[in-house]
Amino acid sequence: MTWEKLWPTALMQAAITAAAMGIDYLINVVIFPNADYTPWVTFGICQVVGLPATYYNVSLRIDAQRARRALAASQAERDDALARLELALEDAEAASRAKSTFLATMSHEIRTPLNGVLGMAEAMAAGPLAAEQRERLAVVRQCGQAVLAQLGDVLDLSKIEAGRLELEEIEFDLGLVVDGAAGAFAALARAKGLDFIVDIGAARGVYRGDPTRLRQVLYNLISNALKFTETGAISLRAQPAGAGLRFTVRDTGIGLDRAAIDQLFTPFTQADTSTARRFGGAGLGLAICRELVRMMGGTIMVESAPGQGAAFIVELPLAAVAEPALAPPGVVAADLGPLRILAADDNPTNRLVIKALLGQAGIEVAVVEDGRAALAAWKAGRYDVVLMDVRMPVMDGLAATRAIRRAEADQRRPRTPIIALTADVMADHLADYQAAGMDAYVPKPVEAARLFETIESLLVPSEAASDAA
Repeated sequence: MTWEKLWPTALMQAAITAAAMGIDYLINVVIFPNADYTPWVTFGICQVVGLPATYYNVSLRIDAQRARRALAASQAERDDALARLELALEDAEAASRAKSTFLATMSHEIRTPLNGVLGMAEAMAAGPLAAEQRERLAVVRQCGQAVLAQLGDVLDLSKIEAGRLELEEIEFDLGLVVDGAAGAFAALARAKGLDFIVDIGAARGVYRGDPTRLRQVLYNLISNALKFTETGAISLRAQPAGAGLRFTVRDTGIGLDRAAIDQLFTPFTQADTSTARRFGGAGLGLAICRELVRMMGGTIMVESAPGQGAAFIVELPLAAVAEPALAPPGVVAADLGPLRILAADDNPTNRLVIKALLGQAGIEVAVVEDGRAALAAWKAGRYDVVLMDVRMPVMDGLAATRAIRRAEADQRRPRTPIIALTADVMADHLADYQAAGMDAYVPKPVEAARLFETIESLLVPSEAASDAA
């Protein structure tokens, strides 16, 4: 570094000295001759005074050049880093889109056959069956619901990671939620010879919160307890605790050691590798439970020891509502009166399910295979409700819905409620349904009670308006 500054200093100093002595000679010899003139005085002054100044000047120049080069290199590195960051962001966004597309596709492809399984099982359950057949059918329905729950866990985890999962804030009857979560496992518990105890005692009543997510948490905890318990009992108890409720799901299963408990709520993680081989599962249920409980403002913990079973304790700040208990949900089609419903679905099994579920309730159903046929049928007749699948050939459900809404505006026809009956239930899908003019959606596999409740919710306002007129 010193040599880098010395040789430019020497060159500059030589040039300055030569220039100074030349000017000094011109003045003292040529212009104003001086007999006492000697060049050595000027030379000495140049060295004593000029050399340090020259070195300082050269140092400043070299340091400035070095700083400019470093700045240029830093800017180049920054630009390169920004370019790499932009590429990484594009790759991450592409991967996220690919994951969302994959999840949406898999959700649709899994829900569609499940709609046939669970829909027909529900239709069969509404008819006369022997006790043994009914119990076997209950196992079929529970297994189908278990598959549906696993699918829901995957989708919910994706929503949670993206910060897009939203909670409801509605009134619900705790007894109905608990019975809904526990009832799905009663037949399997009996089949394994396990005692299944459900006790909500003093906690019974109406609360404000998200019943769907609470049912999902309890469902996962009960499913987990049932999976890891071969003998003994499992229990679900609810009791008041502070400003909310405490739920305890206890089993007499294999239990857990401290190392297993520490990683228990990590997604896609089993207590140990042998657990996955012996009992199966994706390791998602408890991770979903923890995230949902956190979102609801509560806590979840586990008490367990190897060979002594496990107890999962959930505390949630659910506010009690001073209202009478809600009526139990059920098939409300009997209160709807005679209806004519148009259903569009390209899947033959789905059409059979729709006809079976609605036909048992005495509802007149016309089924078509695509959106164009639905539009033609709607134009030719009068229907109280349209059930519209989304993914269909020829014309999809969104295009058919938009066409119906345009025709209603052009012909000044009354608005026909359109319900998306679909296996596509991602958040962006639901926004598309609303934008197309659909009034509600019912996910596949179809639950008859939810379908009838949705139909009723869309018809009651119009009927009230008619009465007022």
